[in-house]
Amino acid sequence: MDIANNNPGQTHDYTHKDTNNSSNYQSVKRNLNYIQAISAEQMKFKAEITEDKFKYKNHILDLSLPTNEPKFFFNIGNIPTIPQSELVGIKGRAKMGKSQLEYYLIAVMLSGVSRGQVKPLQSQYKVLLFDTEQSQVSLKKCCQRALKFAGLPTDKNEVRFLPFFMRPLTIEERRKTIEDAVREEEPDIIFIDGVRDLLQDFNNLDQSNDLIQWLLQLTAEYGCTIVSVLHQNKAKEDGNMRGHLGTELLNKLTDCFEVSKKDGKFIVTCTDSRNVPCSDFAFSIDAEGNFQTEETEAENKNNARIADIQRVLRLCFKEHQSMGYMDLVRCYALEAATSEITAKRHIKEAKENNFISVSNSLYLLTPL
Repeated sequence: MDIANNNPGQTHDYTHKDTNNSSNYQSVKRNLNYIQAISAEQMKFKAEITEDKFKYKNHILDLSLPTNEPKFFFNIGNIPTIPQSELVGIKGRAKMGKSQLEYYLIAVMLSGVSRGQVKPLQSQYKVLLFDTEQSQVSLKKCCQRALKFAGLPTDKNEVRFLPFFMRPLTIEERRKTIEDAVREEEPDIIFIDGVRDLLQDFNNLDQSNDLIQWLLQLTAEYGCTIVSVLHQNKAKEDGNMRGHLGTELLNKLTDCFEVSKKDGKFIVTCTDSRNVPCSDFAFSIDAEGNFQTEETEAENKNNARIADIQRVLRLCFKEHQSMGYMDLVRCYALEAATSEITAKRHIKEAKENNFISVSNSLYLLTPL
């Protein structure tokens, strides 16, 4: 039987119904995809929040991991000084020798041999110097003085030492020059003579912090030590480095050296250190403009004391080839007009310096 013929006035559009079902299906599918996309975004956002929440853990120091002991550039007075990949400061009042200390240290590094109390601890160095203050003539004289003290030719550049004349440059040009040179030349150590010329206002806290963070970034990224030169405050009773820059810089320095001048000598003192502070040392510039090693007052006193110990020992052994310990103590105390306690201390020091020797419990004067 033809069902459609039973009700001629009624029609059935099955095609339209299928179309509606398909449209509904597509709509549901789109909604489902949208919900899934929203859910995925929410999960991603939640994961990012969770990840960000625990990012602090990336900065926890793992004490079980090995760390490298710091390597130092110098031994000054038998104390390792100026470590690698750190910030170091040189301070002093105007014309007191801050810049000259840079060139003295550079000369020691280039020479590879000890100069006075300053001993290089590496066989080879790559040194960059950036000067924002001096004229070309003054800069050239300083570089040549360092090269001459190092025993190197003064009429040509040394590949291990690159000086940069930056007085005419803008602040942006200076900083770009420094960063480009450090990246390409891979120095062990750089000197910035005039670090305050790398920002507009050294009393501006934000500018000072920005500059110091930039310097720290250079040490971390390229593994070089940066030595910055900065003036001290003008007041005699205030030995701090000048401005907010000096205050903030001191907080980040590993070592800070102060340069003063007395009786024609430049006296260098380590005023602040995260390690063991080195002893004072001194140098000068003679009439011909050349570096000379000098002794500090403490060294002079110590040398005079040692010479006096040797003098007393010669008196003690003038009539004796050898002596027992207590005989030597009593004789030393008599000749030096001092107590036996002091005599024992001086005899111990004399033994440590090989002024006397011991054989079969007898003390003998070591021949000069």
